[in-house]
Amino acid sequence: MEDKKSKSFTILLISDAKSKIKKFKISFNFLRTLYVLGIVMLAAIIILVSNLFITHQKLEEKIAEIERIEYKINYKTVELESLEKKTTEIETKTKILENYLKEVEELDQVVRDITGKGGFGEEVAVYNTDLNADIELESNPEEVFFYTMDQEQELDDIDALLDELLKVAPGLSEKLSEDKQNIEDYIYLMEHTPSIWPTWGRLTSLFGERRWGHTHKGLDIANAVGTPINTTASGIVIYAGYHGGYGRKVMVFHGFGYTTVYAHLSKINVEVGDEVEQGDVIGTMGNTGRSTGPHLHYEVLVEGIPKNPQDFLP
Repeated sequence: MEDKKSKSFTILLISDAKSKIKKFKISFNFLRTLYVLGIVMLAAIIILVSNLFITHQKLEEKIAEIERIEYKINYKTVELESLEKKTTEIETKTKILENYLKEVEELDQVVRDITGKGGFGEEVAVYNTDLNADIELESNPEEVFFYTMDQEQELDDIDALLDELLKVAPGLSEKLSEDKQNIEDYIYLMEHTPSIWPTWGRLTSLFGERRWGHTHKGLDIANAVGTPINTTASGIVIYAGYHGGYGRKVMVFHGFGYTTVYAHLSKINVEVGDEVEQGDVIGTMGNTGRSTGPHLHYEVLVEGIPKNPQDFLP
């Protein structure tokens, strides 16, 4: 049997009848080698194409993933801009409310000044919370809505609360301003109403008693010469000098129809036109004028008519 390895194939090439016949011998081994190379090349091409296809698929997936991430980033940017806008609105509304609350603090201070107690122990503060948005990208690229709505909802709740407060704040502020003005007017009235003792000592004569044929127009308070005499309300000195039986006398006009008289002083510390505050020392007790001993003669006049000073004393 003939060995296949020694076989060969002859190829005849004839171009036309007159041309010489060309012969080509191709051995069986050469054809087998060529066949094997063809199979290898075909396999290589198939593997290459397959790899290119897989690489293309992966590239498309990566591009899609990048596009999703880019979409997320854009979405996050829009959300952050929205949160920033809401935060700015809340800050603006908060500042408006803080201005209203300053009026409340002022009124509170007035109340504490009057009563000496109560009120708020500390400054009034607007409700505050952490308005910082902390949104993180999640690892799952398939999830578009990657954040929670808690912080945005919190901002919405705060914004709604501020809107409700701003609805009532102007009216409340106006009412508080009226109350503050009324309180300040009341304080001013109290400061200018005779309401404290002008000095201390022993009552020797009361209002309305008959003395030397006349009705006593005030109170007599006896003590040592030089005892301080205080004005019983804020006002303006309208008389400071010697006046017959009153001796050294000071008269203070307080407004609201009130005038007070301080007589028999040993020393006068004020002059006409001086403004005095309630409790200021305007002179010292003495024995000047028609007097039986060191004392203060104290009168309260309302629209020029003498009234019982005890009605105005605590």
